[in-house]
Amino acid sequence: MKGRRRISETYYLIGAGGHAKVVLDALLSSGKNVGGCYDSNPALTGREVLAGIRVLGNMDDAERDIGIADLCVIAIGENRVRRKLDGCPGVTYGKVISTSAVIGGGVKICEGTMILPSATINVDSRIGRHVILNTSCSVDHDCVIGDYAHLAPGCALGGNVMVGEGSFLGVGVRVIPGIRIGHWSVIGAGTVVTKNLPDNCTAVGVPAKVIKTREEGWHLA
Repeated sequence: MKGRRRISETYYLIGAGGHAKVVLDALLSSGKNVGGCYDSNPALTGREVLAGIRVLGNMDDAERDIGIADLCVIAIGENRVRRKLDGCPGVTYGKVISTSAVIGGGVKICEGTMILPSATINVDSRIGRHVILNTSCSVDHDCVIGDYAHLAPGCALGGNVMVGEGSFLGVGVRVIPGIRIGHWSVIGAGTVVTKNLPDNCTAVGVPAKVIKTREEGWHLA
């Protein structure tokens, strides 16, 4: 994205839906300067998203307006979309960390990631790029969360859990320590994961049972 250089650090969001509202609230509550949102739906231009923050335009406008001194956040809950929109030349992606989040020592959080209210990340965990750790989720010690993954509200991971790239864990999922969840998998709400799960699967139930397996690369369609 090429644009004018601004003196002050300003956040701009890609997306203007419900998830963007939560991200905006986290940014504003922590005193960050937010310039506005952009959305692929041109009909939303001018609409207020939250607290006076408006949709400034569509994606073409974003490429024109967001400058090299600005911070961009892809505030869209769909993992495939965040991956698709990642990697625009010249963009600096900002991190969003709610003031109520708890971050342990030695935790690494990569660019573009959103840590939302009351989320907890314990010591020596690694959180990848453009990850969403949603409201009140809990990530225990030494976990690894892959790029573009999304842990929905109330998820709880034991220690040494690995969540693969792009996987989605629904509301209230529980994962016992030491488990590996493959990449681009979907774990249904309320599922309890007690054994490793493969890539590209859908799993539900207590304990988790794989009910569907997709072809490799399905998320690129």
